[in-house]
Amino acid sequence: MRPSFTFVGILLLTTFAAGAQRATGSEAAELSAQGCEPRAGLRYICGPLASEDLVRIPHTDWLIASGMNVGQAAHLYLIDTVHKSASILFPIPGQPTTLDPKPTHGCPGPPDLARMSIDGLALRVGPGALHTLYAANHGDRMAVEFFSVDEHGEKPALHWVGCAPLPGGTLPNAVAALPDGGLVVISFYDPSDPTAWARMGAGKATGRILEWHADRGFEDLANGATSGGNGIEVSADGNEIYASSWSSRELIVLSRHDGSRRAIPLGFMPDNIHRLADGSLLIGGQRTSVAAIRACTGAQCPQPWVIARVLPRTGQIQQLVTGRGSTEIAYACGAVALHGTLYITARGEQRIAYRAFAARPYLNE
Repeated sequence: MRPSFTFVGILLLTTFAAGAQRATGSEAAELSAQGCEPRAGLRYICGPLASEDLVRIPHTDWLIASGMNVGQAAHLYLIDTVHKSASILFPIPGQPTTLDPKPTHGCPGPPDLARMSIDGLALRVGPGALHTLYAANHGDRMAVEFFSVDEHGEKPALHWVGCAPLPGGTLPNAVAALPDGGLVVISFYDPSDPTAWARMGAGKATGRILEWHADRGFEDLANGATSGGNGIEVSADGNEIYASSWSSRELIVLSRHDGSRRAIPLGFMPDNIHRLADGSLLIGGQRTSVAAIRACTGAQCPQPWVIARVLPRTGQIQQLVTGRGSTEIAYACGAVALHGTLYITARGEQRIAYRAFAARPYLNE
């Protein structure tokens, strides 16, 4: 999960940076793979710092990983799934950073690169080899940042092109692209509410779901209240929204057609969500308590975690990977699947985990 930049985020921010290997200008964007030996059934790609989410660049073997500000400037990372290596994608140390001087959608200007903190990601497929990446930023401001993804070169390049600032009382945790060109964003809580963490501990509503369109901005969705709003995803046709109500341990299924809502009890605290081709959902999360996560003030903060596959139509749940929490993975945050491999984002050491993932159907309707 991703406690906010405003409280628990600050507690975690200095902790996970302790062992970070900083890339310098001379190292360009490449990151070290030292200390990445397999352990406990998992292999690792070392380098990415505080990555909570991943998206695939379509029809390629590249993934983009987010990065939170953990006491040093945040980055977005490029994951090479063929060679199992990582590099910094944006901003690249020692190289000029491309920031559009005329950002889109009324954005007031570029983010503060020293303070931005990127959490959830979504990608919209564009024409040719040009796409759009959306990134939930709750560091220097509460906004969805827009990036162009250009895969014409030897490696994909990322350029910041605009943003959509969120209304007050929100902390963007995740974003998903709608087929009609809009976005849905989930807010973890109101950063100005001093009772938010206590309310989450009691399973009460703190977050909400918002829909964004370029011509009208953000609007709250009816029946979109969540307790610790975390991950978000949409169905292939855009008619259903899948949202993680983290502290109430539920997956919320919300209809954009008629506003109807149902909750699927999960038995764990759901974090990031990614839809598979068959409509099932990969959901990462923790088997612990709000108080335990809030108390994580050091790098050694192991918590039980799970990666599960959920069929939202029936509520069927299948556990794919579980862990007790360790130095390498304090707790998992989410996962994506590519070419028979499951890539897992986690809090803990500076790395992304991966392991084999069988492509055969797991869920029988």
